[in-house]
Amino acid sequence: MRRTVNIGLNLFKLNWQVFRLALQGRWLSQADYASSYDRIAADYDACWLSHLKTVTDSFLLKIPKVHYDHIIELGCGTGHITKYLVSTFPHTNVTAVDISANMQSEAGKKVASKNVTFVREDMLEFLARTSSDSSSLIVSGWAIGYSNPSRIISESSRVLSQGGVLAFVVNYKDTLKPVFDAFRKCMLRYPTSVRRAVIPRFPATYHSIEKILTRNGFEVVWHEEGFLAIDPPKGENVCREWLMKTGILAGFDSMLPLTGEGPVAKYFDKLLSESHEQIAHHYLSIIAKLK
Repeated sequence: MRRTVNIGLNLFKLNWQVFRLALQGRWLSQADYASSYDRIAADYDACWLSHLKTVTDSFLLKIPKVHYDHIIELGCGTGHITKYLVSTFPHTNVTAVDISANMQSEAGKKVASKNVTFVREDMLEFLARTSSDSSSLIVSGWAIGYSNPSRIISESSRVLSQGGVLAFVVNYKDTLKPVFDAFRKCMLRYPTSVRRAVIPRFPATYHSIEKILTRNGFEVVWHEEGFLAIDPPKGENVCREWLMKTGILAGFDSMLPLTGEGPVAKYFDKLLSESHEQIAHHYLSIIAKLK
């Protein structure tokens, strides 16, 4: 009974804290995401891209190999997809957009081509200022869930010319469940330590995304859903330290003090060590064509 009361009290405190942060305008922002990715850029490929590469490469092979007038990549990161686009479509100009200067710096080391332009900007803001009917392919790998997928799709339908292709892979909202379960439990136990309010926008189901695509004039020509198991390194505190280098908690590390050896970090470690669930990406890959 006492435990139930404590949970209820902490839930009230958490809701009040989030409400107060929202009123103050202290939302998890694109600047928070940029700061996180700037910090992890040098380690990203070794710690995380190596796990995502198989699914990403399989998705890229599904993009129709036809002539495109102009290609936009949203959330180019360290340039793995950018490099594929440049090599596969060598006669097409590619605009690679990302909010992190350090991630784009890493991308520049991979891609030395005259037909690539790197733009450091929020992907949604970039699309909003881009002319209508000005691109024939928009690609994004693992990025749009950190923005607003519905608005990304809506703006993409405007920016793409008729017959244009929108191709993306995105996490579902239940992805990496043990990590985010631990994160939410830390928020509940230490509500006053929460420093940002957030509205999660990762999609819940394929059908929810399909409806948005259909409403914006797209037809899905291929899609794939799956789970990508991840084996984190073992050892005390190692999992958290590794997570902080992967991008899994990019932005979210601005919400809670997960670095160092404070009580929140220690509780996070404890929850992860006690979890028997596999850490896995639950993802959706889609190729859609504008009718």
